Amino acid sequence: MDLLKQELPEHESRQHTETVTLDSKNKDMASVLALLPQEKAFITDDGLAGTLTLRLDTVQVEVAGYGSSTKQVSATRTYPNLAGQDTQYIPKTIQDGGRTLTLQDVSWQTDNTGSLDGYALGDRYTAVATYTGSATSSYVKGYTVTADYTGTVSRIALNKTRYVAIFEGTPLQPAEPVDDGLEATDPAPAASFNWPLLLAPLGLIAAAGGGIGIALFLKRRSELAEGGDEDA
Repeated sequence: MDLLKQELPEHESRQHTETVTLDSKNKDMASVLALLPQEKAFITDDGLAGTLTLRLDTVQVEVAGYGSSTKQVSATRTYPNLAGQDTQYIPKTIQDGGRTLTLQDVSWQTDNTGSLDGYALGDRYTAVATYTGSATSSYVKGYTVTADYTGTVSRIALNKTRYVAIFEGTPLQPAEPVDDGLEATDPAPAASFNWPLLLAPLGLIAAAGGGIGIALFLKRRSELAEGGDEDA
């Protein structure tokens, strides 16, 4: 008469761990934790949702990569009491902070030597030399932060349906078994003969035979009587 459809919701849940990866400019824990919220909502690929909590013991910071930079550096050296303004008295390269610098420029200063015992001394010179070069340094480009979030994710699935069929009418009563009083283990009773039914045909046969015999007897007697009259 009717068919009812019923949705059967099913609750599914499980523990889930999600690893997140972030970039950071700094490696100190305060800067790193500022990038990681304590909780975050998450939905799995198969549709389970929940709130995951940060596990502080899984936070790791690693160097993402290195870069290099080059800059110009310079140094100044002074060479006094030189006999002339000749660069042969000046070194062409120097070592400064582990770097090799090359002579770039020289400026000259005249020393006022005066006289000694009435004799004029020749001019002396001081050279101010400028050296330049390049310095290359490496630096950390950034850091990679990884951390795990753990929690329970769940969903309500409506992937099962039940149908209920409704019938109307008079209930059918099952037939009750007949009790013949015999147990299942009792031997079957011996077959019994109906003697009157069996003897009735035999009586009819006997009666028919008797009638035939009497008729033959009377016929024979009649023939004998006729034969005696003819002899006389």
